[in-house]
Amino acid sequence: MRVLMIGAGGVALTRPLDWVVKAGYEVWLLGDVDPYETETPKNYRYFPTVWRKYLEEFTNTYPYEDQMAEEMAEPLRKLADEFQPDIIHVHAIGWHAQCCVLANLNPLVVSAWGFLNHLLQPEREQSKHNDRVSQVFNNTGVLIVETPSLIEKSKALLNSNQRVELIPLGTNPQHFRSGVTKDLPKWRREILKIDEEATILLSPRGWSKVYNHEQIFTAYAQAYPQFIKPTVLVFSKLGRAGGEEAVVIYESIRKKAEELGLLENLRWMPGLPYNLMPTGYNLADVIINYPVSDAFPSTLIEAVACERPVITCDLLAYRGTFIEEFCTLVEPENPDALAEAMIKVVNQPPQEREAHLAQARQVIVEEYDEAILQKRIFQIYEDLASTTKVVSA
Repeated sequence: MRVLMIGAGGVALTRPLDWVVKAGYEVWLLGDVDPYETETPKNYRYFPTVWRKYLEEFTNTYPYEDQMAEEMAEPLRKLADEFQPDIIHVHAIGWHAQCCVLANLNPLVVSAWGFLNHLLQPEREQSKHNDRVSQVFNNTGVLIVETPSLIEKSKALLNSNQRVELIPLGTNPQHFRSGVTKDLPKWRREILKIDEEATILLSPRGWSKVYNHEQIFTAYAQAYPQFIKPTVLVFSKLGRAGGEEAVVIYESIRKKAEELGLLENLRWMPGLPYNLMPTGYNLADVIINYPVSDAFPSTLIEAVACERPVITCDLLAYRGTFIEEFCTLVEPENPDALAEAMIKVVNQPPQEREAHLAQARQVIVEEYDEAILQKRIFQIYEDLASTTKVVSA
């Protein structure tokens, strides 16, 4: 089977891409970056988009998305004509998906990956984005959503011949598990510079306003006097690609921490490659997740697979999942409530939650193992390829 994948990059694209390549399908990728740049599999070819050209010229490519889609439409059409794919799988409903529409490609397998969050938050709708979603849906054969909350809302926008499938990103529970890293005290000393027996709160999400790091710090500062043992707050280290917004948030938190005498209580987790991410979770005692809006993050799946207690905001995107049953839920945009949750979880004896965390991990093993999710994607490919033929007009 020939599969044409299209998308920007990132783990939401690269992991499904890796599944398909390792399964032996013939795969061509039209993308912004090449995940196999250093070692190209025999059944894989890469074709770059114009994204890097625009990035070098304008730094911020967002205002030029329509222009990039228009510029890539004809090259994409020619690529499809040459490759004659059985399946076209586009990741995210951004300008890459719009490019597929302009190239008149259908039926598409479309992975939403957060680009349908507006269906859960109508007050945040943007007309331009809604128009793009509507156009992409016209060319969609199968829509893959990552959270149960989106199933019915998506079906309402599609016709009866178009399928909606629930397939989150999942994880490898043999890789993400408790106890996978030996000598954690040494890792704590060398990576986080923590010598004492401190409780570690980890906020693992990236540096963006949407992830509410400032509110997380505000809650931590409020809760700190009531912790019964030394407790530090760990953020991901700010990388070079953070951008201006990230730098502003980072500096704001450092300034507030210094004013409150809490700067020594902050630590910065360096960027870890995927194979070391279980170590990052195992270094932490509690995971904090407090975004303004969200899709269905692999962060929470991985943290629970590692049997870490999770404090998270209660978002519609998380409804109907293990998060409701096994995570400590907090009202969004409420640092006071988040502080109370921190106090409760940090001061709880760890042995009281061991059975609960083990039960949560078992749900991940049974329902979110990526080996199971791979098979479901492959079945979608087989079903669609057996009943339709890709058209490029």
